[in-house]
Amino acid sequence: MALRSTRPRLATQKSVSGFQDRAERLRKGRATAALLREVCPRATHIAVLLQFDAPSHADQSFVLYPGARAYFGFPCPYGDCDGIYDLSHAAQSILLGTALQATGTLECGGVRSRHRIPRQTCGLQVSYIVNAQRLPDAAA
Repeated sequence: MALRSTRPRLATQKSVSGFQDRAERLRKGRATAALLREVCPRATHIAVLLQFDAPSHADQSFVLYPGARAYFGFPCPYGDCDGIYDLSHAAQSILLGTALQATGTLECGGVRSRHRIPRQTCGLQVSYIVNAQRLPDAAA
């Protein structure tokens, strides 16, 4: 008969998956971002359109209203990718009031499994359009 130890087992820290790490980075980014009404008081909303360079992914659109966090990080649509598209640089001119629209293309820098090979660069490209709608200037 084998004796069992009476000492409690210590839980070992499991490694965090790329998906869980990405979700945590997105959560922290949103939590620390300022409210849109604080960053851009005249904005009634900011619309973001993402168009992916892959036929298997539909376009995505997001609308940020004054009570929303002014966070412009969006996850790669591949479920096994840990990448985040960071549109904060593109949104900066809109938030500062120097532009009403920003467009461009980004490439996902995350990693995912491809062709049964783990840790491959994702590289999915997204074209984005960020539009701002503002309150009209007050008449002087």
